[in-house]
Amino acid sequence: MTWAWFLLVAVTILAWWLAEGEQKMADATTTAILLTAGVKIWVIGYQFMELKLAPAFLRYGFLLWLIAISCILVFLIS
Repeated sequence: MTWAWFLLVAVTILAWWLAEGEQKMADATTTAILLTAGVKIWVIGYQFMELKLAPAFLRYGFLLWLIAISCILVFLIS
């Protein structure tokens, strides 16, 4: 569980750092922040919602849902 907490903190700091940077590349920054949010959602689902112990169809269903939602959001924002 410790690795998940450290990863969530690192990804949060990365997203914060990206958001504070110059906005010359706003689309790339927004895409990177959305992808870091996707990583955070996956870590929370896998570790804290215990999808690592769930049947394979639930794990892969969650992963496919997350990828689909992330792609749709990136497409709509960009």
